[in-house]
Amino acid sequence: MLLIKSLGRLIWGNPDNPELFQITSGQLYLVRPHSPKGNRECIFKDCQATVRRTLVSWQYQLVISRVFDEGELNLEEEQGELADEEKVFLIDETLEFRKGQIEGFTTFSWKDLSGEPDDLYEFICDEKITAHTVNTFELTVYHCMYERKYRKSHFQATDQEIQSFIYVPKPAHSSPSISTRNSVHASGSSPDSVLSSTTTPVKEESKQPFISTYQTGKIDLPSSTSKPETLTSVEATLYLFEANASIFLEHAPKVTATLLQGDSYQYWLNISDETTTHISQKLQPNMNPVFSNENWCLIWCHYDEGDIYSWSLRFDSLEKTQSFRAVFARAMFEALNETKFSMIKKEDQDYVIRAYDEDIDMPDAVPEEDSEENGTDESEDDSDRDDINTEPPEDEQHSNSQLAVGYKHDRSFVVKGHNIGVFKHAENDSMEHAASIKNIKTLSGKLFSPKKVMLHQEDSSMILMDGDNEQNLYKMDLEYGKVVEEWKVHDIIPCTNIIPENKFAQMTGEATLVGMSHNSLFRIDPRLNGFKLVDSERKQYVTKTNFSCAATDQQGHIVIGSEKGDIKLYDKLGKSAKTNLPGLGDPIIGVDVTADGKYVVATCRTYLLLVNTELKGDPDHKTGFTKSFAKEMKPKAAKLQLRPEHIKMMNVDVCFTPARFNMGESSKEKTIVTSTGPFVITWSFRRIRQGKYFDYQIKRYIDDVVADNFKYGEDRSIVVALPHDVVITKKTHLHAPTKSYLSPSKGRKSESSIVNSPW
Repeated sequence: MLLIKSLGRLIWGNPDNPELFQITSGQLYLVRPHSPKGNRECIFKDCQATVRRTLVSWQYQLVISRVFDEGELNLEEEQGELADEEKVFLIDETLEFRKGQIEGFTTFSWKDLSGEPDDLYEFICDEKITAHTVNTFELTVYHCMYERKYRKSHFQATDQEIQSFIYVPKPAHSSPSISTRNSVHASGSSPDSVLSSTTTPVKEESKQPFISTYQTGKIDLPSSTSKPETLTSVEATLYLFEANASIFLEHAPKVTATLLQGDSYQYWLNISDETTTHISQKLQPNMNPVFSNENWCLIWCHYDEGDIYSWSLRFDSLEKTQSFRAVFARAMFEALNETKFSMIKKEDQDYVIRAYDEDIDMPDAVPEEDSEENGTDESEDDSDRDDINTEPPEDEQHSNSQLAVGYKHDRSFVVKGHNIGVFKHAENDSMEHAASIKNIKTLSGKLFSPKKVMLHQEDSSMILMDGDNEQNLYKMDLEYGKVVEEWKVHDIIPCTNIIPENKFAQMTGEATLVGMSHNSLFRIDPRLNGFKLVDSERKQYVTKTNFSCAATDQQGHIVIGSEKGDIKLYDKLGKSAKTNLPGLGDPIIGVDVTADGKYVVATCRTYLLLVNTELKGDPDHKTGFTKSFAKEMKPKAAKLQLRPEHIKMMNVDVCFTPARFNMGESSKEKTIVTSTGPFVITWSFRRIRQGKYFDYQIKRYIDDVVADNFKYGEDRSIVVALPHDVVITKKTHLHAPTKSYLSPSKGRKSESSIVNSPW
């Protein structure tokens, strides 16, 4: 009961969230035992059940919402045949709400108050819905009934008062069977099964207490020459995520969580009670910490002798949560930067601390009803099976390393050692191997493997970088498949990265491009005699800036990320940055920007940072690219990361590839894509702006993903490079991150899209 009550606080914690709990998949029937038209009518063949708040205190609704297949909603709108999208019922004990089973499927039934006395609505849960979800949903409905009846919080209710809402049928007037199937309607859910249920299968309720059985492993204690300093200490309840049950189990009811400081910017999280030290863990980025103001908790990962564990600290109040978060953020910053937090500006301190907040509001958040859902299109699941008989490639010494997706023509280019594979995007969203460019050489005949490639001048040529020679760039004519020009950028200043002059320059004949070194940014003009670096458009820094990546928007504004984690926004080349956003300490390995420059996504190893660059309240809607932010108006960075409990189920050490927006001159950015290990991951851009940072979709492959990007001009199809394959996967083939899908045995290749690539 203790665990269920604590979970209830998580469900009911945020009064601004209209949805209390949801079952994501099922079917709705209207059962009419005495109707001459038949006793069962399918209302929604695919739907979800939600317990929802109303604008009236103590009043709640049971909402059954139809889920449309891809294109089904648009088709019905065009034909003028749009049916009801949802059924809404006021939650009251007169519904005689009950749980039951039909042929092993869990059902929820309630009276049709507008029909005949024996008419019922029946929601049949999908077989993938866990028993924990079912039981929590049932309990939430009873809580709503209690609040409507007594007009006070259900947290004041006793177990007996909640049990009084469990429906018990009247034995004197039992109705004949309403179905030819073996149907069992709950009379009964027993009090124990409702109030003490877990995700153990419904067939046999577990009577064991909900206590984690984790055995404490090796304790990592601060190696300090003096006694470690205590930065903060707070009492909490410790939970451990149980992957098999998909639930956090109580590990210790009362612990003390302490942040300790050792020598040389080393910090530890120590969790103990009166008898045991449960965890002593050094603060590192792979902890993937997530603070929730709504749920008053911290969730993070702990790596112990090769195993991954997901832990949670539940605090007593919002104040304690925010206080612990502030000290945690400061300690993590100092551990990663080896710099005193007090040395950075006050507005930068606020920026860093807010980045650990799960609940950040985006200024232009779109209404909930306007969002489009990412989800699996089950009708197309047959094209998402394992692929077999892929012919092995000729070059077995190298793996795919780079991916370039064409804008002007439907081609993708994949670098593999000294070779480049050319692939055609076929009409049926598949890939066809079109050609191979073998044995890439300089004009002097030296063989090299490009460390980076960039399509140029209407996809007619490709600019290549040689990792062994950072002073030169090489232009390849894609029609002939040979290097035709060699550009000497500079004899002293290296060129460590190149990007287009603007986001869509690749679609034009634009000759110039932007280059960068570790501490400078400059234009490259291949039409110049001698060195190609344009000295009048170069910005050189004396200090060690450690630039690592860059991107441009449609106007040619430039965003740069660094190994120190900071982000700089430039109006033009040769000038100082208009905006400098501090880093959290993790190196930035990739950046991208929307065409209008309003949003920047920066990729770190274990998380993404999404920054709204638009100046709040500016009448001209200027961005941080063209005008500096006022000290008190620094933007908030939304931190996108995987839930620690999902990382536990994935069993991978997170290392994201550079995240990308979908792009196209006539299309708006809707989705962000990245990958880690064998997983491709997408976030809906609109859902992020609504504050739903953990509403991501996943697809697993057998091999690790090397690189990924959207097809130009759309977000429905994603080009994925695997070590020896090239894939186009549909966005509708990505799944919600459930245990069954994240299991390693579920790694799959898409039958329709894996290319036979013998090049």
